[in-house]
Amino acid sequence: MKKYLKIIFANIFIISLFGCEDVIVVDLNSTAPRIVIEGEITNRDTLSIVRITKSTDFYQPGVYDKVSGADIVITDSEGKSSTLTEVEDGLYQTNSIKGKSGTIYNITVKAEGKIYQAESTMPRQVNLDSLSIEVAPYPPGGGEEEKRYFLHLYFQDPPDIDNYCRFKIFNNGEQLGGFYIYFDKFTNGNNIDYRLVLHAKKNNIKLGDSLMVELQSIDKASFDFYKTAN
Repeated sequence: MKKYLKIIFANIFIISLFGCEDVIVVDLNSTAPRIVIEGEITNRDTLSIVRITKSTDFYQPGVYDKVSGADIVITDSEGKSSTLTEVEDGLYQTNSIKGKSGTIYNITVKAEGKIYQAESTMPRQVNLDSLSIEVAPYPPGGGEEEKRYFLHLYFQDPPDIDNYCRFKIFNNGEQLGGFYIYFDKFTNGNNIDYRLVLHAKKNNIKLGDSLMVELQSIDKASFDFYKTAN
């Protein structure tokens, strides 16, 4: 029986509220930890969440201290307000705030004696039309260890406005690393064939796996954050 890579997709729009937006000049030898606040509100029937961590030394990547005991309130331009509950160290959530296109959301966080605030507007949703996948040619001199796939994402870019997107890729339910992002600076209003390169070994992709793509419509602040993080 032949095995194939199965691919499915989901469309959402999302805003990310970041509470650490200053440009930080990092001393590579050592840098004092800073509060990093990342919040997500979506149009789906899922919880709105906020994660609070501390930045880390350049020489200790992947080690992030979680910040507990914060007070967090999210309000929107329609008059709704919600205080988030901490469900585990550094993770806060609420089920009473849901995303709506054009709505403005504000977050206020009090953590470790300081107050952080951010604002974001929920963008218009961009919808994936379809997906396809193909085996990519091996790079010069490459062998099976260099096997890659081209994952094609097809969608119509809405005209007349700036559109920012993030693509989350899951293999058998596990999210792949990295930030896959899109900005329509040169493709506004076009039919898009957006190609991602997935390395089979790095992402542990093999025949019979199930890939899922989630397209997130995001705002410019979120796009800039993910672009810098890459």
